[in-house]
Amino acid sequence: MNQFEVTINGTTLKLTAEDLAAMSTAMIDAMRTPSEKTFRRGSTGNIFAKLVNNQSGSAQRFSKQSSTGIVETDC
Repeated sequence: MNQFEVTINGTTLKLTAEDLAAMSTAMIDAMRTPSEKTFRRGSTGNIFAKLVNNQSGSAQRFSKQSSTGIVETDC
């Protein structure tokens, strides 16, 4: 199992590749539902994400139906 050490502002987290995938999914889901906390279970614990800086409504929107990886924005 691949493990990664990620350091943010002096705090080091040891995460697995599964944790990183769960974190990515939680963050994408949080962008779809601003101000709501999303949850995913990683191999080393629970992962929560919440988009907190989207008060102006200018966040990128991701389409669930797009299989080509196109990002839609509110321009």
